[in-house]
Amino acid sequence: MKTTISVGVALVLLASVGACSVFEDQSPENLNFRLSGSDGMQVQAVYSTRFAAGTTEEGVTEVRIFSADTVLETLPIDTTISIVENQQFFVQILPGPTDTVDVAVRVEIDGRQVLDNTGFIFPLSPWRYVYQFNQLLTDVVEVII
Repeated sequence: MKTTISVGVALVLLASVGACSVFEDQSPENLNFRLSGSDGMQVQAVYSTRFAAGTTEEGVTEVRIFSADTVLETLPIDTTISIVENQQFFVQILPGPTDTVDVAVRVEIDGRQVLDNTGFIFPLSPWRYVYQFNQLLTDVVEVII
């Protein structure tokens, strides 16, 4: 009888400890964006956490930006951005008008990798990435002005 009660108490304690993670806030806090390759080259970067995004019937993610920071960055880029307030992130990378950049890009949310790609970014053809917490978006991204 004593063993049965002890096992029962242990199971209840184990279940309550495991259930605590169910009630923890799973909202993202920080996004780390890394873009390397073609080191020393400059690109125009547009960063935003204030935008609206949705996917059309054709499978295109449309983004309407309300506020953004546009900066001239020198590769490599390694930046951490707080996404606590809006739980989303948009970036657009555009090389110079005659430059093609060979890049590796990595995005982590609170230390969890969500993107790890390599490829080329061509002049006049920006590379874009959109993250929204708990939303499914496509890789084809258009900015609506």
